[in-house]
Amino acid sequence: MEVLKKRNEFKLASTGKKFVTPSFIFLKHKLGDKMHSNPKIGYTASKKIGTSVHRNKAKRKMRSAISDVFTNYAKPDTNYVMIARKAILDYPYESLRSDLENLCKKI
Repeated sequence: MEVLKKRNEFKLASTGKKFVTPSFIFLKHKLGDKMHSNPKIGYTASKKIGTSVHRNKAKRKMRSAISDVFTNYAKPDTNYVMIARKAILDYPYESLRSDLENLCKKI
């Protein structure tokens, strides 16, 4: 899966659908008819999460959960953004995976 890197791609994703779980917020944005691409995902952990060590740990957990669960559910021409919440640091990995699996069924 490709990764979002540019700020405008993240901002565009914020205009789409929003799904909230205890450990993360998931944004989904369907691209317009003229834009065709493989599914892309971006990871965000703000300074509210903590120091850079904590932010990187949160992003590693999110990347791992996405690679385990989400790759089969991703749709083409769609951008996704996963935003870490403070609770992700203490949240068990299995609960994170189950939250993501339940979310994938809703999408």
